[in-house]
Amino acid sequence: MQVRGVSYKPKDLSEGLKEGFVTLLRANNIANNVLNFEDVQFVSEGRVSDDQIIREGDILICASSGSLEHVGKAALCMPDMEYTFGAFCKLIRPIGKLYSEYIAGYMRTDAYRNTISDLAQGSNINNLRNEHINDLMIPIPSDEQQRDFIDLQRQSDKSK
Repeated sequence: MQVRGVSYKPKDLSEGLKEGFVTLLRANNIANNVLNFEDVQFVSEGRVSDDQIIREGDILICASSGSLEHVGKAALCMPDMEYTFGAFCKLIRPIGKLYSEYIAGYMRTDAYRNTISDLAQGSNINNLRNEHINDLMIPIPSDEQQRDFIDLQRQSDKSK
């Protein structure tokens, strides 16, 4: 399932987190396949639907940018967070046979980056459309192979 980010106007923002507002992550909060919480904004809860609240296992993706290298950058969201995300991003909320960590790992590969770069090119702004994500050819290994891949990825991350 894909969820598009929150659209808002400057009047919908607050300078700090207060009652009636939720922390808003944007594409700048995705770096090196992880989320950072520097330079966040705070948006009125009235602008946010239930689907736009980040859940454990969601994958936050930069879906639109003037820079092609930013489009498609992704981070796995763990655990449940009281955060939402901006309109230039989207969430992938995995359903079905593939584990979130496996999909997020795939999104680190050169094959993914090359595919996204080819698909997202635009004249001024580069965009990922829903069909670009839906049509990704992600290998579907067994549960055991996915768990092995995830374990290997975690070990690799620890050594960095």
